[in-house]
Amino acid sequence: MDLQRLFDIYREMGVPQDQQMLIALLREVQEETGGTLSEDILRQVADAYGIRDSLLMALIRRVPDLRMAKAAHRLEMCGTCRQGASLRQWVEETYRVKSGGLCEQAGFTYHVTPCMKNCKNGPSVRWDGVLYSHADRDLLICLIEGKA
Repeated sequence: MDLQRLFDIYREMGVPQDQQMLIALLREVQEETGGTLSEDILRQVADAYGIRDSLLMALIRRVPDLRMAKAAHRLEMCGTCRQGASLRQWVEETYRVKSGGLCEQAGFTYHVTPCMKNCKNGPSVRWDGVLYSHADRDLLICLIEGKA
């Protein structure tokens, strides 16, 4: 689909004033452009609606299924689980990443989240929105290296 036509359709539906419609637009653009959002595509969206890139980046950080081309995956780890503290530390040291950051060489963004409400099965992680219980280093290596 022609992106300009898509922009026009979503403008009629309330973008940029309606943030939920903006998220829906980003999802559709992501699907149309191969599953990730490039910096160039985001610049086109920002220019089309007269909005700042920082707003789009904030939405991408907040919405798990939106992904930048530099980071096709999203790793979320429970930040309240004591069982997961050493696992979080291992990820941060091994992949040289902090919460909210990008591990470009491994292709994922990393986020420490509030409680995932899965305490009895902790430590818990989410990879691309899928919850994994009893997480350990081996699981994370499989997920990150694409062997899961």
